Amino acid sequence: ISPNRQITSTILPPRKILRPTLPTRNTEPFSTVINESHAAEIASWVDKKENTYSLTNSPYEFKLLLRGTRDGFTSDSFWNLCDKQTHLVVVMKVKGTDEILGGYNPVGWD
Repeated sequence: ISPNRQITSTILPPRKILRPTLPTRNTEPFSTVINESHAAEIASWVDKKENTYSLTNSPYEFKLLLRGTRDGFTSDSFWNLCDKQTHLVVVMKVKGTDEILGGYNPVGWD
């Protein structure tokens, strides 16, 4: 190879490795019934994973739609706020106990 020979090909700049960053998550508690570790476990159940998601890699962000103490405990309040919502997780605490009940509906109510 000739060290004094002029380079005739196009020299491209080095590639930049992109490191995508996840958006920051809301850190205020979204629920008084479940916490972030419960939410990660529920997300694992939804995805039918054998291992529970960690708190930092859960693919879902839970958003509170209805709070009984704020919106009422009636069926009308549920239908007004949750009707036509898809991928809905319903969680409730049995009064006077530590028991938590709930369910998941991927298609929504109509």
